[in-house]
Amino acid sequence: MIEIKNLSHSFGKNNVLKDINLTLEDGKIYGLIGINGAGKSTLMRLLSSVYRPSQGEIWIEGEKLDSSYSQKELIFFLPDDPYYNFNATPKSLAKMYQIFYPRFDMSLFYTYINRFNLKENDKVIHFSKGMRRRLFLCLAIACRVKYLFLDEAFDGLDPLARIEFNHFLLEALEHNTMTVLISSHSLKDLEEIMDSYIILDSQSVLASGKMMESFEQYVKYQMAFTTPILAEEFADLQPTELKIVGKIVQIVVRRQDGVLEKLEALHPVMIEEIEMDFNDYFTNLVMEGGKHI
Repeated sequence: MIEIKNLSHSFGKNNVLKDINLTLEDGKIYGLIGINGAGKSTLMRLLSSVYRPSQGEIWIEGEKLDSSYSQKELIFFLPDDPYYNFNATPKSLAKMYQIFYPRFDMSLFYTYINRFNLKENDKVIHFSKGMRRRLFLCLAIACRVKYLFLDEAFDGLDPLARIEFNHFLLEALEHNTMTVLISSHSLKDLEEIMDSYIILDSQSVLASGKMMESFEQYVKYQMAFTTPILAEEFADLQPTELKIVGKIVQIVVRRQDGVLEKLEALHPVMIEEIEMDFNDYFTNLVMEGGKHI
């Protein structure tokens, strides 16, 4: 388990993170969400001991995080643009990581690079960005760490490769209990794999929670009327989202007793509940200013 207590970080006078308090449970996949500059990469580097926090503490396995090798063996941080030297090949990188990660599974590594059609002796410098991303994802999984931090995990992967990555990450979790923190701008990809989410905004945690529990907070309806209707008719419901196109209305409100009855009182000719996705939830949460769950 990872506990983050009153964590703040700044670069000179530039405050990046402020008063972060989170608990990451074992064996869960967390989606880390936020616009560019929200502090996602900084938080991952703090969790990986790449940076030392300006204030606050990080505890891993009941011990305060420091730069000890015993703790580093538990953690793999994959940045958006990982380093490799000019002559590096998949084979040479695997042997290097094997030195630093005693549980490195060479057989698993070759299983994954074969899935992605990566040749062990080809130079990484000649790989496309997507190929490099696949390679380092394979290395990350093969290290068999307890904490895996993936910054922009899906960047450079085509749609089929993203599906394949999700599959083998879930497969890896079946054989090795890991806590995974994934940052991405692709809410759809995160929704398909994460158990819980963390949303960063304005230097702090805007919201965090479990996927299924959070979705239950809102309800989305689509309605049709015989004549155009004004937005003022829905004011009492305090919608977080309201779209009116002619005689068609889409509305999102917090789930509460009596919502459907109030909508039916407006005499629509059709009303139906629409399934929400994480993008809907994220949009409405930001509109409301966030809430810790």
